[in-house]
Amino acid sequence: MAVVLMLVAVCALASLGDAGLYTVTDEAWFKVVVVDLNGPGKNYTGRFEIALFGETVPMTVMNFVAITRGYERQNQVLAIVYSISHAATHART
Repeated sequence: MAVVLMLVAVCALASLGDAGLYTVTDEAWFKVVVVDLNGPGKNYTGRFEIALFGETVPMTVMNFVAITRGYERQNQVLAIVYSISHAATHART
């Protein structure tokens, strides 16, 4: 978990140099739950927000916002709600 947080921090700091060049038009957020499946360890919960630059990539932002907020098409709702994803990695000791 610490490695992921460090990676996010480094990416955020690296992007600060160009921060004044773009305008944030929308924001999306995700609630994340990281479950320790190896035993009685801790589970981590949190939320991360993504800034979206609609003036730079308008169609991509429009599609991403529609899916994150829920979009109904022909009686079918397209949304990222309760989506489960996982990655199998080796535990470092």
